[in-house]
Amino acid sequence: MAGKPKGDGDAAILLVDDEPYVLAALKRTLRNTSCEIHTASSGEEGLDTLERVGVQVVISDHRMAGMDGVTFLRRVKEKWPDVQRVMLTGQASAGAIERAVNQSEVFRFLNKPWNEAQLIATVNESLNHYRLIVSNRRFEAELAERNRELVESNCDLEQKVQERTRALVQAEKMAALGRMAGGVAHEINNPLGGILAFTQLLLRDGPADDPQTREALDTIQTCALRCRDIADNLLSFARKPAEEHLEISVNQVATDALVLARLHPRSKEVDVREELAPDLPPVLGQASLLQQVVINLLQNAYQASAPGQAVFLRTYQSGEKVFLEVEDAGQGISESIRAQIFEPFFTTKEVGEGTGLGLFICYGIAREHGGDLKVESEEGRGSRFIFELPKAPVISEKE
Repeated sequence: MAGKPKGDGDAAILLVDDEPYVLAALKRTLRNTSCEIHTASSGEEGLDTLERVGVQVVISDHRMAGMDGVTFLRRVKEKWPDVQRVMLTGQASAGAIERAVNQSEVFRFLNKPWNEAQLIATVNESLNHYRLIVSNRRFEAELAERNRELVESNCDLEQKVQERTRALVQAEKMAALGRMAGGVAHEINNPLGGILAFTQLLLRDGPADDPQTREALDTIQTCALRCRDIADNLLSFARKPAEEHLEISVNQVATDALVLARLHPRSKEVDVREELAPDLPPVLGQASLLQQVVINLLQNAYQASAPGQAVFLRTYQSGEKVFLEVEDAGQGISESIRAQIFEPFFTTKEVGEGTGLGLFICYGIAREHGGDLKVESEEGRGSRFIFELPKAPVISEKE
């Protein structure tokens, strides 16, 4: 004999027939199951019952007054597609059976009079099929959610890989340039030293009454000194400075750098505004190198600004970081070249006005100090360069 329907919790069945004695006989057959039994004497009453209670299986007679079983089960399928539909027939024709299959997608047919074991087995199969459908839908939803999470994780991973790759490429570029710069700078410094030495001798011992000659010698000395500064910048990336990193005030670096940056001829055409936060924690570094970054950023801001525009020099703290910003209201940097501005030898200046090494060297100094150098810019609305440094660790007295 077939056992009780099995599953999580009690199941519910709706029996629909317009003959009261048939409903009573069906209930009697299913009385020993764990199913909650609901009955209806017509298709209309059955639909009302389904609106009020949840069931997993509907067993309906084929021939009923008013709405017949095929129509009733078709409407059940349309509104509650997961509910399993069983049709009870007496002498259904082949056409009626075909209509029931095509329109109502009936799960099983039972003949009148029914076999009790077959009825209970059909209920068991219907309930199991219902639970399988629900379980599959739950699994599909969970799988879709896992796939969504996997896609997001893959996107995050791909972004991190790209960022790491860019960082490694940038580091390799810096290392390669450093190796090349060391050799080039040494080769340039040797003849430059001779040029400067002989120029200074001529300035000291040459004819004092020949202003044109002295002016030419002054020009030679100025150009040679500029070449030496460029070579020194290259050498700063060819070797690690021997100077120890000390605790430094970022505000002091900003103030000292501003004094030197004001020697730039464009500085007199712009309005430099200082917004230095008080009580900033110190950072570890080399003051001369940090000043070099700020001077370069200020001079770039001067050149990007129109006469009368403001250039802001700011400092502030956020979390464990100390920030220095230089912001201008110039023409900005187009998105197409923004990612290239920290690369060596990239410049938008006219030929002879820049080497394309300034921002590259500044970026290297920032990374050497455990920090970063970033830019935020919108074409036509200026640029903001953000110099980020970690604050100096607090050393306890015991140490």
